Amino acid sequence: FVKGSVSYSRYVGLWKKPTIEFAGRGLLGFLEGASRDRVPADERFYAGGGGSVRGYRYQTLGPLSDGDPLGGRSVAEVSFELRTKITETIGLVTFLDGGSAFESSFPNFDEPIRWGAGIGLRYYTAVGPLRLDLAFPLERREGIDDAFQIYVSIGQAF
Repeated sequence: FVKGSVSYSRYVGLWKKPTIEFAGRGLLGFLEGASRDRVPADERFYAGGGGSVRGYRYQTLGPLSDGDPLGGRSVAEVSFELRTKITETIGLVTFLDGGSAFESSFPNFDEPIRWGAGIGLRYYTAVGPLRLDLAFPLERREGIDDAFQIYVSIGQAF
């Protein structure tokens, strides 16, 4: 099989004082030449979670079997953030993420794209920001999605 992806990130300073920055990211991935079940699970595409679509549990956006992620042969994701610094070491973020993994070899936009939104707190250190994000699924699936997700990590989301 052949696997490929393309991603793009953009950061734009909107104001210097107070510091306000817009950040955006997009990802498209595809896998061609084999059915999903013939592709090793660690080579499939997944969506959902702190580095993907916040508001949804890790890897749960896309094909599922009894609530467990199967992965897909394609993925599409977008993320938008507004970042501001309150002090030199404390920042706030609002975000909107969307995406899904798909069974088809190229993203099928007839299938639902799930959206999550939330707020975050950043503590800037010498090794990168410590992140605390609170995210909500905008299209909660009964029996699958929780009302919210909390993410703690080091570094920017993208």
